[in-house]
This record gives sequence, structure tokens and C-alpha cells, in this order.
Amino acid sequence: MHSHGTAHLDLVLGRDLIRHLLLLLQNGFSLKIPAMCSLKAFLTEHMGLSPDYVEEKIQTIFLDGRPVDDLDAAIVGDGSSLALSGAMPGLVGAAMRRGGFYGQLRSAITYRPSAASDTVGTGTVQVKIFNVLMHDLGPDLLRKGIYVPSKDLAVFLSRQPEEFWAGCTVMTLDGEAVSRDLLFKEPALSRHELTHLTVQTRP
Repeated sequence: MHSHGTAHLDLVLGRDLIRHLLLLLQNGFSLKIPAMCSLKAFLTEHMGLSPDYVEEKIQTIFLDGRPVDDLDAAIVGDGSSLALSGAMPGLVGAAMRRGGFYGQLRSAITYRPSAASDTVGTGTVQVKIFNVLMHDLGPDLLRKGIYVPSKDLAVFLSRQPEEFWAGCTVMTLDGEAVSRDLLFKEPALSRHELTHLTVQTRP
């Protein structure tokens, strides 16, 4: 039976090993926001990305399943789902690229904001990050911390190679040192529905 709280898992590993965790970003994770905000504010203020990076590198954005062109008009709030990608190949990639010449080809599905009142209190945004963005953004996002369903995280970590575990020098769960074996033993990790994962790297 799950607790309604959140587990906190902190890892310290070799810098070159963080590549093993980048697929977590593609599989999906969540971030907390204090209140509803524009997509531009979410990317720059809450995710900490520079406006130049957003403009130049994030070529395709889906918000609640719809491609986005206007980052100031698009609104992110509790329960929003967000997918971020660099440039994608082919005509589909060109059509989905925000502000692109072929954007008119998908005008019927383009995101348009709906009337909504301001919200207060903490919200949760579901995020997926693809291709080159995983490598660019992954280390910093993992350092700051992401929320992952505990069962999914347990399965993901259980599939990591021996190289990963040999280079994972520190592992704490809810502030207490934990071994690899104990981490996967019921109910060490899975007693909560969510785990807040942070990853620090060393040379």
C-alpha cells in the first residue's frame, strides 16, 4: 500500500555515467510550479533555461498534445503535459516546428489558449524531453531534481548495468544511506507513489 508522501532519492555518481539516466527525461517526469504561468515563464523561470536557448534549440513544443507557436500566449498549469524537442527531420518535423513556414499545415491542431482563471498553490506539470535536448538539459534537471513515479523509477534503475552501480558512490533514500539491494526491496522505494530524484556528479 502506497503512502501519499514522496520519497527522496539522492545519488552521487561519475559525470560520465549520467548518460544512463537521460532516458528518464524521455519516459516522462514531473516538475512542481507555484501557480499557473505562461509557457515562456515556465521554461525560463522554472526550468532555468536561457531565452536564447529556448529560441534557438527548442524547435518543437507540444502542450497538452498540441503544437505551440506562441510561448507567451500558451498557459501552463496544474496537470499540463509538455513535450520538448529539438529539430525533427522531414516534412512532419518542419510542420511541427514552432513558427515554421509549414506551420499552416497543422493549423487545425495548433495550441490555442482557452479562457481560464488564475490558480494558486503548487501545481504539477508532466514533462517529456527528446533527442539532443536530453543531453543538453538532463544533467542540470537531474541536479535540481525531478519527480518520477516510484514504481517506474525502481524498474528503470533495476535495469542499469554494473558499470552504473560501480560508479554510484553515494545513495541516500529519505536522508539515510541505502544499499542497492535495499533500494529495490519492498517497500524501500515503492512505499510512495512518487520519488523526488536528485543526481550530483563528480569527475
